[in-house]
Amino acid sequence: MQTKLFTLENGMKVAIYSAPQYETVGVTVGVRYGSIDEDPRVSGAAHYLEHMLFKGTKRRTWQQINDIPRNLGMIRNAFTDKETTTYFLGSYKGYFDKALDLLSDQVINSTFPKKEFELERGPIINENLINDDSPIYMFYDFIPKVLYKKHPAKMPTGGDEATIKRTRLSDVLNIYDKYYSPENMLVSVYGGVNAAKALLLVKKHFSGFEKKHSPQHRTNANERQERNELTVSKRGIKQTRIGIGFKTAAFGDAGIGEYASISVISEILSRRMFDEVREKRGLSYDPRASYSAYSTFSFIAAAAGVEPKNLEQAKEVILKEFEKMQNGEVGRDELQKRKNGLSIRFLTQREDTLGMALSMSEAYLLYGDALIAERMPALIKRVTLDDVRKYCSRYINADRYGLVVLKPKK
Repeated sequence: MQTKLFTLENGMKVAIYSAPQYETVGVTVGVRYGSIDEDPRVSGAAHYLEHMLFKGTKRRTWQQINDIPRNLGMIRNAFTDKETTTYFLGSYKGYFDKALDLLSDQVINSTFPKKEFELERGPIINENLINDDSPIYMFYDFIPKVLYKKHPAKMPTGGDEATIKRTRLSDVLNIYDKYYSPENMLVSVYGGVNAAKALLLVKKHFSGFEKKHSPQHRTNANERQERNELTVSKRGIKQTRIGIGFKTAAFGDAGIGEYASISVISEILSRRMFDEVREKRGLSYDPRASYSAYSTFSFIAAAAGVEPKNLEQAKEVILKEFEKMQNGEVGRDELQKRKNGLSIRFLTQREDTLGMALSMSEAYLLYGDALIAERMPALIKRVTLDDVRKYCSRYINADRYGLVVLKPKK
């Protein structure tokens, strides 16, 4: 293992993977706070806060925050998820110090100008509208909504127009003041830097950050799998999108062995979806399955975009594949091929410095283990046919599925 984990005196965690042969470095600052932690009245406030950290600091204007990374050829952005918010930069390794300076300035010194807060309301509403106009985004909001009736996983990550219009600067500042604390954060570094030097530079930029820690009070989802269907009709789209999902155990209840096993199950399902839905029947361009694992909830789902006339046939084929998995219809040869392909992908992803920095950050904030991406090939190798059949039987019930259909409104 090359990833090293450190704790600064202020409680901030630091994960560093040194690969001096790389010319690039990925850097992230991750916060253990996401949409499930919000007050439903102002759903989307965490995402609003993410935007505000680009609107000016004690040292830089919003123009400088935008221009400096562009002028240095950096990849810079941020995202809000169900349980985390992450700020990141991908940089040439010679600008590593500057990347840390930019990220730390945003996280520690943002000034939250009232004028910028009001101006940003429009871009946030329009970002949500972009997602609403893209049927492929159904995984992010609609599948959790149909699977969970009580747990806040059902809340949309970006809120909606009503909640964004309702959000006030005080709501955003309340999140920042309570939860953007060193003990609730991780700095991850992956790529062409020396580990000892990287740690010194992280200390230089973050050691002076002192703030009281306010832990979230989260509960794991504990809801029985029930059959639940949701149909959403939208104007302006031509494709119908179907998604079928099943709840699995939260990572906090499951553990790393189950995580690896269901990752393999998802890989098997994705290949079967491609073969059965696309290649053999020509029903979809992009059928796939995915496993979304969080600390308090998780689910496995399959989705496909189809012509409206082919909806029922696609539903039948997808459910049939889930039923086969439920019944343990997986062969040793198929399992070995899918395990091998998944392991190789994890190995090749190690050359993506920004992607790996993001993986390290998410793995630590969600699962308390920054090494998961590095350990996955070995974990996948240990998954057995009995493991696959056990978890398929436990979580997949073809009579109790969650179904979402997003279709054109006539």
